[in-house]
Amino acid sequence: MRISRLSAFVLILPLILTFLPETSRAQLVMGQYEDEAPLRTWNTFGFTTAPSLAMGETQFTLASDSSASLSNPALLTDLPKITLTLNSSVETASMFKFSIVNTGVFLTEGNSSLSYLSFDFAGASFRLKNWAFSFSVALLEYYPRPLIDFQYSAMFDAYTLNFNQDGALQNINFSVARRLFGKISLGLGLNYAFGYLEKEIQEEWVSQNYSITDRKSHEFKGFYINGGLVWDLTQKLRIAAVFRTPFVKESDSESFLRYYSPDTNTDIQIEAAGQSEYEQPFVTGLGVAYTFSPRLRVASDLTFYKWSEYSIIYFDQDDELERDFKDILKVGAGIEYMATTRLFGQDLNVPFRAGLIHDPQPMVAPDSSYFYFSFGTGIQWRKLYFDLGMLIGEEGGSGNSLSAKKVTLSLSFKM
Repeated sequence: MRISRLSAFVLILPLILTFLPETSRAQLVMGQYEDEAPLRTWNTFGFTTAPSLAMGETQFTLASDSSASLSNPALLTDLPKITLTLNSSVETASMFKFSIVNTGVFLTEGNSSLSYLSFDFAGASFRLKNWAFSFSVALLEYYPRPLIDFQYSAMFDAYTLNFNQDGALQNINFSVARRLFGKISLGLGLNYAFGYLEKEIQEEWVSQNYSITDRKSHEFKGFYINGGLVWDLTQKLRIAAVFRTPFVKESDSESFLRYYSPDTNTDIQIEAAGQSEYEQPFVTGLGVAYTFSPRLRVASDLTFYKWSEYSIIYFDQDDELERDFKDILKVGAGIEYMATTRLFGQDLNVPFRAGLIHDPQPMVAPDSSYFYFSFGTGIQWRKLYFDLGMLIGEEGGSGNSLSAKKVTLSLSFKM
């Protein structure tokens, strides 16, 4: 069945109205889980392997492994001549409003939850006298949502709804650092971010024999610079400053909308392609660490995200998508105690770590924040470092009692 564009628009207008809550009203109320929102928290900066995760996600003043290049590359001068690091994580988050779920189209009782397992970091750093270099690949953000597979049947009718969203943002980093005057280190990192986001909604009315499909895909790419400074004020007290430049996460975006009814020989398809732009915010932070003894040290980080400048141009549209965001300050603090034991005649260092995190989310409404408790341990034997970090948090402010968890395993080889 061939139809004109005007006729197609008239016929498909009810379909567009069907999904209107997803693309307009829902965008104003979802807050935590807009389509492009990372799983668990909007506030992602650098990368936290198990040692830093366990210490309240502190990562500006203490160099545990080569992941330091993504948060404060100046710390690379603290590492041994060669450091190789691998990391894997399991992240779990609950959510209430996302996409068509609880935003006007599909309602649920209680929260949905999702767990995501990934091998998310591989990096190497090399130190030559006062110079240090690193190269790493990391998985920074995840965009999946709980899968919806709903079926309803009555005596004379049947209906199915399927929703699926997936995506991730990866990063390639090259960093260089140099120690100056024995007490100050400076570092700079070059980063190429790339990834994708795919979403599909499919509805089918079985007895009436027609279906509606709405599919969107985005391919991301962007470039930014990160850097930092570390200054040892005394043998025990250290301060640090870090930054990440704002950057545009550009996207080649495609959209596919279809109404299909074989009984009436109707197949209406509307395809579109365009450029989308996600303006990522400027990030800066301060860190402090104090070493009480070779066995005991504490650290704290303050991270500022200028989310008020976040914006989205969607499919070359003149108007930005509405995101009512505010600038926020994330706070983390942690403690580490290093114990020593012997196993099979060998000396082993066993760290014990714990931390607290206050993680406000950028939405003006609802005024939402996560509060996390973190902890972890590990084994350090000769040149091998095996670490475990865990994070457990609850959200307050949205009224939906959201929760989040993360478990991270890190393996480093240092020589």
